[in-house]
Amino acid sequence: MTSASPTRRRHRILMFTGYYLPYISGMTIYAQRLAEGLVRRGHQVTILCSHHDARLPLREDLDGVQVVRSRVLFGFRKGVVMPLFWYDLQRLLRDHDIFHRHVPGLLDAYISTRIARAMHKPVIFTHHCDIYLPFGLLNDAITAAMHTELRYAAELADLIISYSQDYAAYSRFLSHNRSKLRTVFPPIKIGTPDDAQAQAWRTRLGLDGRRIIGFAGRFAADKGGDVLLRAIPRILESVPDAHVVFAGEFAQVRGETFFDECQGLLDPVRERVTFLGNVNPADMPNFYRMCDVATVPSTNSTESWGMWQNEAMLCGTPAVTSDLPGVRVSIRTTGMGELVRPHDWQGLAEALVRVLNDRGRYLVAKQDPRVVFDPERTIDAYEAWYDALVAGTVPPVMPSPVH
Repeated sequence: MTSASPTRRRHRILMFTGYYLPYISGMTIYAQRLAEGLVRRGHQVTILCSHHDARLPLREDLDGVQVVRSRVLFGFRKGVVMPLFWYDLQRLLRDHDIFHRHVPGLLDAYISTRIARAMHKPVIFTHHCDIYLPFGLLNDAITAAMHTELRYAAELADLIISYSQDYAAYSRFLSHNRSKLRTVFPPIKIGTPDDAQAQAWRTRLGLDGRRIIGFAGRFAADKGGDVLLRAIPRILESVPDAHVVFAGEFAQVRGETFFDECQGLLDPVRERVTFLGNVNPADMPNFYRMCDVATVPSTNSTESWGMWQNEAMLCGTPAVTSDLPGVRVSIRTTGMGELVRPHDWQGLAEALVRVLNDRGRYLVAKQDPRVVFDPERTIDAYEAWYDALVAGTVPPVMPSPVH
């Protein structure tokens, strides 16, 4: 594991992300791991986010991270409208050295970045994915507006971070910002699984003797839950004891009705599918260990990495995922799984069957995932970039852990 230099400057960092804990998404998990890692190294980190759940406090300390939630007037699709956001942002920026914006968001990146620049604060973006809403006139207009607004905001940003060069090479947004672009793998952190607890969980679910295919993520259109449902009958032809377990929100995904739309696909295989709902993060190591293989067959570039793959690998479980820019990096680096074309349910079935029938081959990694996906590398990179931004020097290009 790498560690921070004891002489490195301590920073006061204001991060903004539309949602934060207890809301679970790839962006919130990334922000949480980064913020908590920086706090452990002595930095001050404040998260400004939406007060999306009225039951949550407006301010609280979560593992040393100060969380400030801006009041919400109403929700719109997957976003929210925060009338006091600009006031909260300016008030907090006065006491911070750096504005760190997680993007994309709901048409607020440009104004928030201009406010930070007007207050002489360096601005860093972490770009989590491009935005592509489902087809439709309104969605197409929203997507175009978001892309345009984010491009103008990027012109004001000092630095833009992407998960990988592979994703950046294909990203509609990042292609316009090469000179400001740096990359680092996302912070991967997962506890140690307990074999006895994983087996007990399998028993409680009535799945002893079954080969479990685990899906770790919300049941949403871009995650490919429907692709997996279509693949199940083909999987059962070769692996009749297979069973699929979904871990993540499914019936009440914000801004989506996709689960209801997929009932026709679910009905024929319902006896071979279990939905757990949201799983406590502390239990996820045992979920991965319980599974024989993990998969989230994402369908488009709103997925830029898929941290679930690395978590599964670190718990000794191979993965099958889509051959998409960024998403494919983990499998290509470690060899601990298979890649399939997006939307190809037949290819997904065949890949899952290959892994289930020859699982041991996929557990021999080309590169140790504990080294390649060491979260301290991510924290090191951000510390170096913060130092450069505050000092007014060129942010360094960090070395790749892949060889």
